[in-house]
Amino acid sequence: MQAVILAAGMGSRLNSMTGGGSKALVDIGGRPLLLHTLEALADHGIGPVLVIVGHEAQALQEVIGDRAEVLLNERFAETNSLYSLWLGRDWIKGPFVLLNCDLFFDPQILDDLLEQSGNVLAYDSTSSRGREQTKVALKERRVVDLGKDLPSNSARGESLGMMKFDAEGSRAMVGTAKHLIEAGQENAWVIEATRSVCKEITLYGLNIAGKAWAEIDFPYDLDVARREVWPVIWRGRWRKQVYWKRTRWAAIGAAVAAVALLGWFASTQLGPGSVNWETVELGGAEMVRVVRADGEQRWWNAPIDVPVTATVDGAEADVQLRMVHPDGGPDSLRFVVAITVDGHPTDWRALTSLPDTSAHLGTLRLGDRDRVRLDLGPGRHTVVVMLAEAHGQRMLVRVRQPLVRED
Repeated sequence: MQAVILAAGMGSRLNSMTGGGSKALVDIGGRPLLLHTLEALADHGIGPVLVIVGHEAQALQEVIGDRAEVLLNERFAETNSLYSLWLGRDWIKGPFVLLNCDLFFDPQILDDLLEQSGNVLAYDSTSSRGREQTKVALKERRVVDLGKDLPSNSARGESLGMMKFDAEGSRAMVGTAKHLIEAGQENAWVIEATRSVCKEITLYGLNIAGKAWAEIDFPYDLDVARREVWPVIWRGRWRKQVYWKRTRWAAIGAAVAAVALLGWFASTQLGPGSVNWETVELGGAEMVRVVRADGEQRWWNAPIDVPVTATVDGAEADVQLRMVHPDGGPDSLRFVVAITVDGHPTDWRALTSLPDTSAHLGTLRLGDRDRVRLDLGPGRHTVVVMLAEAHGQRMLVRVRQPLVRED
């Protein structure tokens, strides 16, 4: 399935944040907005992708690279999104997804859209009252009208600016765009073509209420995208990467883990050449003492979403983790841990925690110990560990580094 991203506009309402640049290039989570969209499409196997650019075309091209094809709307300052879509009419060969470049969304929305058959428009039933919102009217599941001028009391929600068309819908959309442009409506929005098309073909509405998204028109929208939408996407990205790795590399991972375990046992337990380890002080969490039969251990109490930081001297470190099991909860808990080294995301693990009756912290139920070995290279390093997703609310963490090597 193809995809078209409309990114030619100037986005002047966001000038105070962009300095006059393209809003498709605003930074969210350390990367341009457009790159988030391209990665979401690639992750879902959608392609080829066409990005129609205009304002700041060169800067957009540099971000796009070879991830998509690019088409220039040279008349971006005097036309609008309908004209940009019309320029891509010969490129569109069949079913396609159409997106506005200012949409920042949880990729789960794209999952839901692709699961639907036929022509589908994503809308949010919890939002439909703003003057700038493209409101959607539905009869049962079918979209019967949409537009900014639609009365709020007749609207069922706000359009996201994300649609999927099958072969019939694709022909209708391209044909309608051609008809409107030939009628002199070069300054119309794509939504005007959609408004006509929904009267010709069946266009279903997909309600994504409860999922995270933002249409970035104003500085406030950008703040919402960074503060509310990005954390949801970030957590989902950790989960996606974890499960992709675990399913694709399960056999290899098991073999590597076995070799690593043997190597660790040999290096830490067998006579000459063994390594003594020390526990590193952590910042950002409270230190607690876990009691075991062989003595007390220092751990740090890390609630979900709260990063803890260690400064490690040396080429390797051992990150150790224990979940705190909720009272009355199941014995088996799943959790995801994110690890950053020197400011760069380095590792993420999806782990299973089972009760460990040999370790005690007051009346709390502790899980068994999991560990992640980090190869850091020489020098001093900053290691940040965070519980990113879990069936519980907190974990215990400690970081160990080699103390001396005995010859």
